[in-house]
Amino acid sequence: MPKYLCKFDEFDKGMGFHKMSDYFSDTPYDGQSEIVEYLKNGKKTYAAPGIEKDVFTGERIPVEMCGMTDGEYSWCGSLYYYVEKYNLRLPDDFSRKVLSK
Repeated sequence: MPKYLCKFDEFDKGMGFHKMSDYFSDTPYDGQSEIVEYLKNGKKTYAAPGIEKDVFTGERIPVEMCGMTDGEYSWCGSLYYYVEKYNLRLPDDFSRKVLSK
């Protein structure tokens, strides 16, 4: 079973996950654009009807409601948006995998 990258309180309230904002960086970081592209290009596992909204601002964001995977990790389709907009840092093991390619 793939490791799920979207274990954040903002996505799953009440599950005891960490706040996404705890992993924001004040500035862009090395490898961030490569990670964004990797997340955008995962294999789609499901799609759902609806409108994605930024969990912090409530504004509509231009992403499809879907699940993505690379076979080892899985994530929600909007994850790249938070990496790109808020400089969200993902787990080191995932980042190393992406950046070692």
